[in-house]
Amino acid sequence: MSFRIFLISAVFVLFSDNMIAQDPHFTQFYSNSLQLNPATSGTYSGTYRVSMIYRDQYFQPLEESFKTFAASGDVKLNILDKKSDLKDVISMGLTFMSDRVRIFDFNTNQMLLTFAYHKALDKRYKQTLGIGFQGGILQRAVNYENLTYHDQFNAIDAYSNPTSEFLPPNNKTVPDLSAGLYYSISPSKTTSAHIGFEFQHFTQPNVSFYDDPVIINSDVEKTSKYPSRITFHGGVAIKPNYRIEILPRVIVLQQGKKLTAQLSSLFKIKFTSRTGQYLHLGPLFRFVNNVNGTSLESMAAMLGIERSNFIIGLSYDWGLTSLVRDSRNFSTLELSLVYIGEHDNDTNFCPQF
Repeated sequence: MSFRIFLISAVFVLFSDNMIAQDPHFTQFYSNSLQLNPATSGTYSGTYRVSMIYRDQYFQPLEESFKTFAASGDVKLNILDKKSDLKDVISMGLTFMSDRVRIFDFNTNQMLLTFAYHKALDKRYKQTLGIGFQGGILQRAVNYENLTYHDQFNAIDAYSNPTSEFLPPNNKTVPDLSAGLYYSISPSKTTSAHIGFEFQHFTQPNVSFYDDPVIINSDVEKTSKYPSRITFHGGVAIKPNYRIEILPRVIVLQQGKKLTAQLSSLFKIKFTSRTGQYLHLGPLFRFVNNVNGTSLESMAAMLGIERSNFIIGLSYDWGLTSLVRDSRNFSTLELSLVYIGEHDNDTNFCPQF
């Protein structure tokens, strides 16, 4: 077995919680918030939003690294409540995610429709309470041509013999449902805050390739449930002056037996006298709690440029967990792009994310 195959196998075993399915995590979750919480749909100043994010994980030590791409779009409509003179928000969106391990050609794809409703609670403190739902499909596939088994070894130098392994259908598609809540408040022009909660995969779909009526072998385990994910996220925005905004944030994700917490703080700095031009920068720290206890898994540096309706983000993660005795750095690169259309700069009431 080559070192490359061994290294990827080690990463799979040690980072997959005993090979139980896990959702991909993003350093820049807030750049594609529909992957974080469906209730964040419509929480921006504008009429529509398009987001894309690309993650290349462990690209330095692995020739075939883990690659994840996600894209989403949502539109919103303000609804005036004539009795209270407040504006509620209805939003709809579509999100797509593709996670791929190229050396095994193992793919997880997800396509979801999103609906959210945000109720305006008061005008003075700009409080909103929102609820969101997602529904769609989760699809997993593997290419058996890239896999080899012990009985294929020719006892000399290659895995060239045919295998007697029973291989089930290599494609599985299941329904997937999620729901979330979102609350925001802006008591002053210089301070705002939000918290959110999401419950993803609450039906725990069976994603086993062996879940097929054609397979009648009683010794084969035909159940592999995709574990539900519970997410809590929150943050505040503080403007000490007109040039600087500080955005501390926390994201906590519990899926299966693994808990992940991301703590970050972004500084949004206005670098020209023109409106709509900002520099975003700040650190992120990721902690994990699994069978080995709690540890600092990685840290990241985040950099972004905001110009008019566009935000371009770049982050670089340094892995701090020793997987194998190898000196090469397990780092991750992430690139994001957000476009908000028909940006609204007036002071009308709408939730802010």
